[in-house]
Amino acid sequence: MPLLTRRKNVEPKLVVAIDIGTTYSAVSYCIITSQDRLQETYNFQEVNRWPGQITADAKIPSVLFYDQEGKCRLGGAEIEDLTLLFDAEEEGWEKAEWWKLLLRPEQLSVPNEISPLPYGISVDKVLENFLAYIKSNLQQFIVNAQVKGQTTWNSLSPSMDVILTIPNGWDGKVQHRMRNAAIHAQLVSPDGGKRVRFLSEGEAAIHYCLDYAKISDQVSVGNIVIVCDTGGGTTDIGIYRVKNLSPTSLEEIASPSCLIAGGVFVDTAAKIYITEQLKGSEWDTPECLAKSFTVFERLVKRQFQGSENAMFLPLHGSRRTDDTRGIMRGQLMIPRDKMASFFETSLDRIKHGLMDVLGRDFGSSVNNILLVGGFAESRYAFTKITEWASKFTELDISKPDHVLSKAIPHGALSWYTRSAVQTKIAKFHYGAETDVEFDENDPDMVGRRVYKNILGERRVRGGWESIVKKDAKILATDEHSKSFHQDVQEHGSMNIEMELYAYRWAAPPSFFSNSDGTTKEGFIYLGTVTADLTQCFNAGAFQTSPTGKKYKRLQYEMCLSFAEIEIQARLKWKEKNAVKFGQATIVYDI
Repeated sequence: MPLLTRRKNVEPKLVVAIDIGTTYSAVSYCIITSQDRLQETYNFQEVNRWPGQITADAKIPSVLFYDQEGKCRLGGAEIEDLTLLFDAEEEGWEKAEWWKLLLRPEQLSVPNEISPLPYGISVDKVLENFLAYIKSNLQQFIVNAQVKGQTTWNSLSPSMDVILTIPNGWDGKVQHRMRNAAIHAQLVSPDGGKRVRFLSEGEAAIHYCLDYAKISDQVSVGNIVIVCDTGGGTTDIGIYRVKNLSPTSLEEIASPSCLIAGGVFVDTAAKIYITEQLKGSEWDTPECLAKSFTVFERLVKRQFQGSENAMFLPLHGSRRTDDTRGIMRGQLMIPRDKMASFFETSLDRIKHGLMDVLGRDFGSSVNNILLVGGFAESRYAFTKITEWASKFTELDISKPDHVLSKAIPHGALSWYTRSAVQTKIAKFHYGAETDVEFDENDPDMVGRRVYKNILGERRVRGGWESIVKKDAKILATDEHSKSFHQDVQEHGSMNIEMELYAYRWAAPPSFFSNSDGTTKEGFIYLGTVTADLTQCFNAGAFQTSPTGKKYKRLQYEMCLSFAEIEIQARLKWKEKNAVKFGQATIVYDI
């Protein structure tokens, strides 16, 4: 649902969307007035001037440099300033790059070639420093770009909403860490954490694409559309059915996926090759290698189309020829087949991900594949994906002609103002721990610890209770609940803790833990839901157990909602036939 109201005379609102990519990041913002709300017209502005840039560009490197004391000294677009970069090299500052992949959920693995962070620096600290850098330059941009910019910033920034886009399936634990980083970076105040919202990069991408006339004209009501957002390190694949075009209304028809695939893995493969080719040569120095890697990533990789016999990588320093290494006048020749091999792993993963979607029941009904993201800007990558898709004659594959750096942040602002996706699909089974009655004939209970409750009944802990089933349709307005109870004595604790889990595979087992207490494979710990049941206790009547103990049975429901991609929890119970709600908090173990 849109996050805006159309009421008149509402104070202007500053909304900032931040797309933190593995290799590059981008920021857009919108100042929403009462007139904008009534007319439903909004002006999205990308931040396209950053200190250190030679030419204006909305994309900034997701890179930071740290000195020996662990202080962040350089970052973002500043690394494009050759003087500052020279200082970093002279001072021996350490580089943090591709760090976004270290935020990933535990079930997603990445290749070992990913560079480690500077010593003593955590990924949470890197994210905090990067967001602080973004905030500082966002402020300066708005001050310079807006009429009465300083006044605008001073009045609107304390209440601004921040949208952080994240890959599909990056769960509540990741979101919690990112929200904390935003608070520590002073994007929002400590009590303003709820103003940090999260949106999947795939959902932002579909909003951007359908706002873009060239693509929206190719899509009809009833079409099934795949959105493939392939960036530096991750590729998101989402599947939607178009329910309406004016206004746009979509429903997700299958759970989205996140693949570890993108441009950084092309760079990683190329680095290994370049290092090996230059080993022992006059170009085998840290400075020459670093400059060669940069030129490959920014120039050679992007120019490669696949029709060339070879690509030539300019080397820093001497312009000599070394035939044994394939170096001609200071340029390393990279044969076409070798260049293609750098792309192979990521392209295979993307094609397999798309094939997984097309192989499902609805696969034959897919009409369009929309490609966005930095990796899709590679001519070779786009050509190869298009050639592969041409095997499916009914598929139309396209990408926006506009610069794709603003696709995700602009799409996030579009989602904020007029969310088009009304129905989503549960990516996992979601549920909680429960205890169950002991059954000595049940093989799953062998070796489990049995206890007696206040009624003298034999029970076993570690049972699984699903609240939301995988692949269930989820409406933004829906709340999903499951009944639980707890027997509490008069002076017992009124605070409950319920561990919330997700199960990745098709059919969850009856227990989430093994008999030794370890978590079964396939379960992901999401967090612990805590709540105070004092009100629920006060509303109940005392009972007497068979052993003469007074207790109250607290009947309540655990309610989960997915209005956005964050899971929200609360408790529900009855009090004299009236429904009551209590706050529940998901506490993340990080």
